[in-house]
Amino acid sequence: MKEHTNVFSQSVSSDDRLYRIFFWMLCIGMLLVFFWGIWSIPLLSHDEGRRLVVLREMMANHSWFIPTMNGEVYLEKPPLFYWSGAIFGLLANSSSEWVLRLPSGLFALCIVCLLFFMLKKYIGRWAALLGVLTLVTSNYFSRYARLAEIEMLLTLCAFAAVLFYFEYVKRGSRYYLYGSYAMLGLAFLTKWPVALLFWLPPIVCYGLLERSKPALRGLIDWRGWLIFSVIALPWFLYVNEQLPGAPLFRVIGNEMSSKIAGAKSDPFYSYLGVVVKGFAPWILVLLWRPRAQFKRLLATDAGRFFGLAALVPLIIFSLFAFKRDKYILPMCPALAVFLGLALASWLEQAKLRWRRIPFALTAFSAALIVVFVVYYTAVQASVMSYRYDAFQPLAARLDNLRGDAPVYLFKSESSQLVYYYRHTIPVVQEKEVARMLADGKSFLLLAVDARVNDARRPGICILEQIKPYGETNKVLSILGAGSLCRPHASPPMAGVKGGSALT
Repeated sequence: MKEHTNVFSQSVSSDDRLYRIFFWMLCIGMLLVFFWGIWSIPLLSHDEGRRLVVLREMMANHSWFIPTMNGEVYLEKPPLFYWSGAIFGLLANSSSEWVLRLPSGLFALCIVCLLFFMLKKYIGRWAALLGVLTLVTSNYFSRYARLAEIEMLLTLCAFAAVLFYFEYVKRGSRYYLYGSYAMLGLAFLTKWPVALLFWLPPIVCYGLLERSKPALRGLIDWRGWLIFSVIALPWFLYVNEQLPGAPLFRVIGNEMSSKIAGAKSDPFYSYLGVVVKGFAPWILVLLWRPRAQFKRLLATDAGRFFGLAALVPLIIFSLFAFKRDKYILPMCPALAVFLGLALASWLEQAKLRWRRIPFALTAFSAALIVVFVVYYTAVQASVMSYRYDAFQPLAARLDNLRGDAPVYLFKSESSQLVYYYRHTIPVVQEKEVARMLADGKSFLLLAVDARVNDARRPGICILEQIKPYGETNKVLSILGAGSLCRPHASPPMAGVKGGSALT
């Protein structure tokens, strides 16, 4: 492949050997960071529990088009992530954590391969390689590469859509334009219209600032929007046809309104801290002679395009009232391209003063990768144990506690517990609890934190309390009703308290 001779590229020279070492170090490192040890740690979050419960029920009930969670129809997210996970689950005939986490690692691998192989001809091989380095050694990016959550698939689809559009702008190829629309359709099928915010506003800004007719013309291509619609809308229309009341319009409306103007309002600058921590130490390169640095970066098409692809969504999401760090994950590959350009520029100039700087950078990068691998394989399980320790023992104990009586969750779901219990646990409210008590029924009731106070009434007693439960400050109370509200023969779980009556 032709090598470009700008400040961000490396000609074929004596540093080829170092480049090859760096390349293979990253290849091995990314495989270890993204995949090694994903089988050794239980579910780490409530959201990961949700995804795996939906996946397991989809595979068990063959509910491919109308997903369920804990026995109830679940439409909060589109099905593409669940379909991709189901493929691996069916192939392995398993719904274990590592099988359903595997797609996220593969999506992350596809992202770094797209970044490197599609962009090195425009930004140079070292800049592309250093962009990959910033992703592999980003605790923000690599963390989600190891979880069974939606965000990595959304990141792949959104970044591929942006990358293909850049290729279309540079080469004028309609195939890449339509590929961009196709990936945008898949992004919509992953997480609703929010996916368009990583694609449409940055491209509009780029087209206007550059006065680029191809960039703006591509946005009104009717064939492209037809491809998008054919991919994004059939499932949407099918579900609204099958279920009464067109529920998906309500779901999307609630999803967008709660984030844009929700009751909780986080500071505008919240995401800036996420980005700085997530890409440390590499983001510090932007502070090195910043004026000259940004001038060089913005002098290139790739620097302007991917700079906007990172900055514009960051600003838009910062305006939203409700913020979570994973919401901005899809802009991270574009930021990695920008940082790769900055690091390559710095490397070109730094090695003029110190010839050994490329070797020092290689050694430091290797050490950083080792730190990530050691943390994920040997440290994470112990430091994060408070998030999952309670679930498997509790799931095993519930049947002993309840006998033949049913078990319910009070007011809120617990997807991790449902996953490990391997049965549905219905969620009930106060009126349903009162009705069952009036009917003289025996049952177990699981209440988290202060919700135990809402369950106070004669005939209910605390059998056990578990702390921590999913988070360091959470307490789960196991309540018994009817015949279960008596001293229990089984010993309480380690680290729990039991036996107090609620009257």
